[in-house]
Amino acid sequence: MPALIVYATTEGHTRKIAEFVGAALPGSTVVDSANLPPDLDLSQYDAFILAGSLHQEKHQASLEHFAKNNAAALSVKPSMLLSSSLSANGDADDLAGARKCADKFAESTGWEPTEIHCVAGALLYTQYDFLKRFLMKMIVKSHGGNTDTSQDYEYTNWDELKQIVRQFAAAHSI
Repeated sequence: MPALIVYATTEGHTRKIAEFVGAALPGSTVVDSANLPPDLDLSQYDAFILAGSLHQEKHQASLEHFAKNNAAALSVKPSMLLSSSLSANGDADDLAGARKCADKFAESTGWEPTEIHCVAGALLYTQYDFLKRFLMKMIVKSHGGNTDTSQDYEYTNWDELKQIVRQFAAAHSI
């Protein structure tokens, strides 16, 4: 049964997550919510996975628009939201905050996903402009994280993500 994976990304890490999920689900289609094919037909798919990254407590507008415009179709079939953020790598309070943002995304779009998962993202210092790099370093420093801005830090637990996808696929015969 084919799945549609729709993602939104700012620096590219959520695209990497979406492609990883797509590779774990043979026959699936991976598309960028900012560049949807004009002939995209949701009725061709048996399940949906939306992946977006969290920035300043919001996901990308293109993913929000896709979910809002297709909430009815997304809600009647197995569906999952993967919300990627640095907060998902933090302590229990940070993770609770990330989950609250993911729940708010679903509620504000009218989409009722079968599952919601918060996935640790990446700290991509080398891709940020000067101001964003400085701000991210200050935020991360206050949480005791990696502050060497000459390199990037990937926090995604790929084994855990693979398990999440496998369990979703098994539960819904995908």
